Amino acid sequence: MTTGRHAGSHAPGGRAQIAPLVLALLLAGCAVGPDYHTPPLSGTEAPQGWHATLPHHGSRMALARWWEQFHDPVLTQLVEQADATSPTIAQAVGRVREARASVSTSRAALFPQLKGSGSAMRQGGFGGSQFAGGAGGLSGGALNPTLGLGTITTLAAQADASWEIDLFGGKRRSQEGADARLTASEADWHDARVSLAAEVANTYLQQRECEALVNIGAATLSSRQETLQLTERKFRAGFVAPADFAQAQATVGDAVNALEGQRAQCAQGIDKLVTLTGLDHEALNGLLSKDNAQIPAPPDAGVPDVPAQVLSQRPDVSSAERAVAGASADIGVAVASRLPSITLAGSIGINSYRLGGQSLTSKSWSFGPSVSLPIFDGGSGAARVETARARYDQALASYRGKVRQAVQEVEDALVRLDASDRRVDAAAMADAQYAKVLEASNARYRLGAGSLLQLEDVRRTALQASQSLAAIKLERAQAWVALYKAVGGGWRDDGANPHPENKTTAPAAQGGAHTGTAS
Repeated sequence: MTTGRHAGSHAPGGRAQIAPLVLALLLAGCAVGPDYHTPPLSGTEAPQGWHATLPHHGSRMALARWWEQFHDPVLTQLVEQADATSPTIAQAVGRVREARASVSTSRAALFPQLKGSGSAMRQGGFGGSQFAGGAGGLSGGALNPTLGLGTITTLAAQADASWEIDLFGGKRRSQEGADARLTASEADWHDARVSLAAEVANTYLQQRECEALVNIGAATLSSRQETLQLTERKFRAGFVAPADFAQAQATVGDAVNALEGQRAQCAQGIDKLVTLTGLDHEALNGLLSKDNAQIPAPPDAGVPDVPAQVLSQRPDVSSAERAVAGASADIGVAVASRLPSITLAGSIGINSYRLGGQSLTSKSWSFGPSVSLPIFDGGSGAARVETARARYDQALASYRGKVRQAVQEVEDALVRLDASDRRVDAAAMADAQYAKVLEASNARYRLGAGSLLQLEDVRRTALQASQSLAAIKLERAQAWVALYKAVGGGWRDDGANPHPENKTTAPAAQGGAHTGTAS
C-alpha cells in the first residue's frame, strides 16, 4: 500500500503557487547588509614617511627569521625551541583550529540537510490457558497453553531532508564572517610567534649583559683585593694610616656585595629563559656557556621608508582589519534574521508489517515548502541589527587605534636605535680611556705617588664607564629587536611559511592585511 502527500497542484492554479518559490530562488543571489571594503586610513594614521631617522638609509631588512641576523647560534636555538614548545603558541593554534571548524559549520548551513532513521520491533501477546482431559478434574489432563495473539514484526525506515534557502544571504554573510575570523586567528597565531621571539631575544640579551656585568664585577673585586693586599702591607709597614686600610677593606666588601647581587639577577634570568623555552637548567647553562658574556651585535639592516609596507606586515594590524570584516558580515546576518525565510522539507518512509505468513508494506513521501515570517518580536530584531552595527564601529575604532599604535612603535624603535648607535661609540671610547687612567692610577699607588682615595675614585669612574658601555650595547641590540617586532618581522616572507616543516601545528594559511570586498 502506497500513500502520498503532494505539495502544489496539477491544476492551472498550481503555477501561481510555484511562482513565489521560483522568485525566492532568484532572490537568493542577493545578500543584505553592507558589502565590506577595507577601511581607508587617514594621513595621521598612515603617514607618507617616517619622521625618525632610518637606519642604513632605509634599505630593506630581511624580516623572516630575523634572529638569525644576529649571527648568534644560541639565540637562534632558543627562539626556535620556544616557538616549538610554548603554551602560548599552542593556545593560538587551538584558536585557529576552532575558527576552521566554525568555517566548516557556516559552510554546511548552505547545503541541504539529510538524515535517516530506522527501527525494528517484534510485538506479541499471550491469551488464557486450556486444560485437555475429562470433565471430572485435573487427573489425566495436560496443560496446553496457546498463544492468544500472533507475533507482529514491524520494520520501518525513513529519510528526512530539509533545506533553508539562503533567501537574503544571511548564511553567506555568516560564512564571510567565519572566513574573516579564521584569517584573524591565523594572524593572531603569527602575532604570538612574533611577540614570543622578541621576548626570548630580549631576555637572552639581558642575560648576556648580566653575564658581562658579572665579569666586570669579578674583575673589579679582583683588583680591589690586590689593592687591599698592597694596602695591608703598607699599613703594617707604617706607610699608610689605619683609615686607608679600613677603606680598602670596605671597597672589597662593596665589590663582593655588588657581585653577588648581580649573580642573583643572572640566576633569575636563567629561570625566565627556562620558562620561555622549556629547556631544563642544565641544558640551558650548557648552551649559554658556549659564548659567555657576549652581547650579540645587531645586524646591518634598514627599514622600508613607506609606512604602508610596514603596516601590511603587522599581524596584529591584519587581525584587527579582519575583525572589522567579520563585524561587517555580522550586520548582514542580523538584517537577514528580520526577514522571511523559506525551508524546503521532504521525507520518504517505508513500513513493513509481518504477521504469521502474511506481510504488508506501506510507502509514503512528502515534500513542500514552509515559510517563516517575523511579525512582532518586541524590537529584538532591530536591537540585533543595532548591536551588530555598534560592534562594527568598535572593531573599526580598534583597527584604527592599532594602526596608530603600530606607527608609534616603529617611530619609537627608530628613535631608540638612532640614539643608541650614536652613543655606543662614545661609550666605548670612554671605557677605553678610563681603563688607561685606572691603570696609571694603580701604578702610581703601587709606587706610593698616589693616594688610595684617588685610586678608588678613578676605579669607581672606570667601573661606571664599563657598566654604561654594556648597558648601551644592550640598548642598541634591544632597539633592533623592538624594531623587528614593530614592523611585524618574522611571521612571513613573501607569503612563505617560515616553518614549512612544522605543518602539524602551524596554520597553513599565511598572509597579511586583506583588501578584498565581501559581496
